[in-house]
Amino acid sequence: MDRLEEIFSDVYFEVVGRHISVSARFYKYSGVKSTIRLRDGVLEVKVSDLLSDAPSKVLTALAYILVSKIKRKDCPKIHQKIYRLWINSPEINLRHHTIKKVRGHKAVHKPLGSAYDLEVLFENINDKYFSSVLSMPALCWGSRITTRKYGHYDYSKHAILISKSLDDVKVPQFVAEFVLYHEMLHIIHDVKQSDYQSRCHHRDFREDEKKFERYKDAEKWLKKLSFKNTVKKKVFGFRLF
Repeated sequence: MDRLEEIFSDVYFEVVGRHISVSARFYKYSGVKSTIRLRDGVLEVKVSDLLSDAPSKVLTALAYILVSKIKRKDCPKIHQKIYRLWINSPEINLRHHTIKKVRGHKAVHKPLGSAYDLEVLFENINDKYFSSVLSMPALCWGSRITTRKYGHYDYSKHAILISKSLDDVKVPQFVAEFVLYHEMLHIIHDVKQSDYQSRCHHRDFREDEKKFERYKDAEKWLKKLSFKNTVKKKVFGFRLF
């Protein structure tokens, strides 16, 4: 516990430039999830106990990710890569699946929708496009219909959220699969820095995105869905994050 608090304290100083009181502990989440918040001048951190024996460099990488996120700063991509490689290692992948069987009933995410099961879709995509090497993140259907944003990957929690708009029998399965595939690409791709901004959807990312079997069909469907859902608001186009 002291090691965890020391790591987050040191990283906070490196990122922000001042010291802060830290309360950090390992917590029995159902997956590779970690949370951070500032309350009454104290940095409160909960890290999944799946990381309790992680090397210091992995915990340091996670600290950079979480502190950068809460302070709205760019996280150095080396730390993103260190953390991503560790959570997708065979050992942690197996540990993750094992612990989900034990604690799964406590999970707050709900991958089973009214039309599609995100876990089934993930396994199929993982096998077809990623040789089954990706560790399954927390998968969740959103709680509301969206008009433009259809997916999001949170690397600090290793979690993917897919818009409820796609959990509909009227939406072809390949459309939901494409959005999930897009978010899975974020697990393996670095954020690239330019002189002006951080870019998640860089050229290498876009090239891999086009490897999806029905890429053009899925793009057309999403544009049509966005148009349908936003006519009244007169806001057109869609975004994948």
